[in-house]
Amino acid sequence: MGPSRIESRQGYVDTHGAIIYYVTIGTGPPLVLLHGGPGSTHDYFLPYLLPLARNHQLVLIDERGCGRSQRLEDLAQYNLAGMAKDIEAVRVALGLGKVDLLGHSFGGILAQAVATQHPAGIRRLILASTGSSATRVNADFERIKGSLDEELRKQIVALEARGIIGADGAQLAEYRKLAEQAEAPYNYLIRQPAWDSARSPMGWDVLNQMWGAKSDFHIDGNLVGFDFTEALRKLSIPALIIYGDHDMVSDATAQESQAALAGSALVKIPRSAHMTLVDQNAAFIDAVTRFLEQ
Repeated sequence: MGPSRIESRQGYVDTHGAIIYYVTIGTGPPLVLLHGGPGSTHDYFLPYLLPLARNHQLVLIDERGCGRSQRLEDLAQYNLAGMAKDIEAVRVALGLGKVDLLGHSFGGILAQAVATQHPAGIRRLILASTGSSATRVNADFERIKGSLDEELRKQIVALEARGIIGADGAQLAEYRKLAEQAEAPYNYLIRQPAWDSARSPMGWDVLNQMWGAKSDFHIDGNLVGFDFTEALRKLSIPALIIYGDHDMVSDATAQESQAALAGSALVKIPRSAHMTLVDQNAAFIDAVTRFLEQ
């Protein structure tokens, strides 16, 4: 088979809540990709998810307040309900019809908000390295924090007691360094990609408002107490829950999502952490492709 061209385009959608940047790659059934954070960008999906563009139209967005999308003056507008409306507005504005929806990490929490608020627009749902309740997510981070070397944990706790946010609204560099040291074994099992060292822009207002501004290891922002388990039980959307065997996400957290989504599939990828799509790219692409083509 000879070479074939894969088309890409970019643009903006005014959702009337925020102006949202999007990129599409490929043609075929649309697969909408929701990035983590909260406050990150779509950039970390690429180039790792490009193989999916051979048979699907990938739709990548920067969530409100993130990347190239609009920053909002009213920080209270950084919330799940508003973000879910943005995703639905992008789907409608681009004329995508029913879409497959993949959310990774926080993007998986957002994907659940979209699926429960706008189920008619979703064909299949993929929850990657995420949780369905704040209770389970907090338990996973408590497990991580509790497993740390005592000296590292003491340093983190001491900084949290004093306050971790600087005058610029970002986490203090000292705290960020310690948090990343603590979380590193759960993010990448094999090798952190070189581009991570360049640092994608971070939407600190989004992170502080939604996750919280007191600790990297506990939700105290407006995600506090979120719980989709009962709402998920009402869905009839085919779903895949996928995570790594060295993930931040525990077996109990993944199993909670599976139990709430009737008939859903559960895939645990060996030798991979939170960034399973990087650690075991071929296995991740294969699991997603098999699910989408059922």
